[in-house]
Amino acid sequence: MEVKVDRGEQHLIVHKGNPRPKVSHTGVYDRDILCGDCDNILGRYESYAFDLFRKIRRQQFSGGKVISMDCVDGDMLVRFASGIAWKYAVTNPDRGRIDIGPYKDTLRMVALSGGQIPHTVDVTIARIVELDGDVYYYRTPMPDRKEGVNVVRFCLGGFLILLKIDKRPPGNLLPEECWLRGRKKGAFVTLPAEYVEEAILHDELASRKLVRQFFGKMRERSSRQSQRG
Repeated sequence: MEVKVDRGEQHLIVHKGNPRPKVSHTGVYDRDILCGDCDNILGRYESYAFDLFRKIRRQQFSGGKVISMDCVDGDMLVRFASGIAWKYAVTNPDRGRIDIGPYKDTLRMVALSGGQIPHTVDVTIARIVELDGDVYYYRTPMPDRKEGVNVVRFCLGGFLILLKIDKRPPGNLLPEECWLRGRKKGAFVTLPAEYVEEAILHDELASRKLVRQFFGKMRERSSRQSQRG
């Protein structure tokens, strides 16, 4: 939902090994994955996460803190993250397909069936704290390991999401209450951007000449539209 906010807004898709960015109006999208009913199911989870992210952003905390929030549906967030990861597990290779082995079917069940979430699947969501305010960037899902535990890692609009796909418990990487399956109260750790891989990568990619030129033109256009308004 946050990929395109204003009418006519454009974004860049940038790959570390490719010097030329790709202009996009909508971000990466695969029309061949979901029927309308399933799209609506995942859309409900994504809407819930979007609203929650806005609430978390309103909380002013420095890095290294834990934001606690009441009335959080942890299972909705697990299903949200499972849906995102599953779509990348079944998309075409040229759109960034990931290999998560048998967990592809597990995540499909979690995201689309509404059944009980197995203990092998859990999620934690961290707020990335930028020194110069909110910076919205996205990183597509990728398999990763944290303290020997398999996760799917991705980044959405200033939030780092780690989806556990492993029989083993998540270990001591984060406080236990930050893992959200089955919880009605959420705990979200804040991470200083200078220690987060996604933020460091974003800073590196955003400093490229073609990227700077693109966003310079976007700011100029936005300023002209504001003046006309």
